[in-house]
Amino acid sequence: MNSFSEAKKNLSIKIYYFSATGNTKYGLKLLQHYLASKGHSCELKPVENEESICYDCDLLGFASPVYGGCPAKIVLDFIGRSKTFEKTVPAFTVLCPCSTMGYWGSREIFTDALKEKSIQVIASLGFLGNPSHPIVLGSLNKGKPFVKSFADGTGRPNEIDAAQIKEFSGKLIDIFKDYTAGKKVKKPRYSRIKRWVSNTVRAREIELINETSLEVYGDKCVKCGICVKECPVGALSLDPYPVRDMSKCFSCQKCINYCPKHALYIKGIRIIGYYNRKKLNDEELLIKHTKGSTQRPRQKKPVLLRILSTGFGMVIVIMLRSITDKLLIQRE
Repeated sequence: MNSFSEAKKNLSIKIYYFSATGNTKYGLKLLQHYLASKGHSCELKPVENEESICYDCDLLGFASPVYGGCPAKIVLDFIGRSKTFEKTVPAFTVLCPCSTMGYWGSREIFTDALKEKSIQVIASLGFLGNPSHPIVLGSLNKGKPFVKSFADGTGRPNEIDAAQIKEFSGKLIDIFKDYTAGKKVKKPRYSRIKRWVSNTVRAREIELINETSLEVYGDKCVKCGICVKECPVGALSLDPYPVRDMSKCFSCQKCINYCPKHALYIKGIRIIGYYNRKKLNDEELLIKHTKGSTQRPRQKKPVLLRILSTGFGMVIVIMLRSITDKLLIQRE
């Protein structure tokens, strides 16, 4: 792509993303709206429909929910199979966890994966999304207020995130212009501690996946095939009930959330919950969330949540793994 010209005011931006339940996509629609209002084009490209990164724009973006402390495997695999660019390419990242704590070291993992392809992260956005993992939802539905206080993403993205995303849209353009003009750009913060924490959290997530399995309530399943259709990696087939190919599945839980009969469940887990953003009217919400005050609404967060969201706080959470497991996983 040709370098940015000082005379050029309108940018062409492309964002590669994955969104299992729609929270990440809705946040990107907000970003797309604010960029368009400034005269910039923003194309959203789901990675499940793309083979590799195509740099035919001014600025690239990469967006993902957070699974087990990492960006979604489908996004990391997409980056991994793309070519390494001969010259450094500028980009920004977007992450959508269900809690302030849920970022872990996902930003750092995104940065490392893109760096291997000669893609430099010049800006990073994070906003919260409603919890959507069936195990987490089950715990929150039955949990005490203390446990629920850690899921500050409940009901998000909302006007809080819209204001934050609007602010970011302006900063992003300024950062990109400075970058292309050869000015020194402050890189997003990189924490080796959080990177280590993410690796540990991911290892725990893999253990959980390996010790549980997707099961089907035969009396509920109507063999409609919606789970097969919705699976982003083609890991499900009907034989005659849904069967999972573990070599493809990365446990996004989309099939469980989207089953209209709630016929899918996780073996060994006593309580699960369900979340499907398709039941919401995103177009109406977008109008609602982008109207009104331009200032970001104030949000009060529990002091303990703020502490545990720091790098050292996350290390404490890892050290108390046996306790946090009992709080978050309602086993039979």
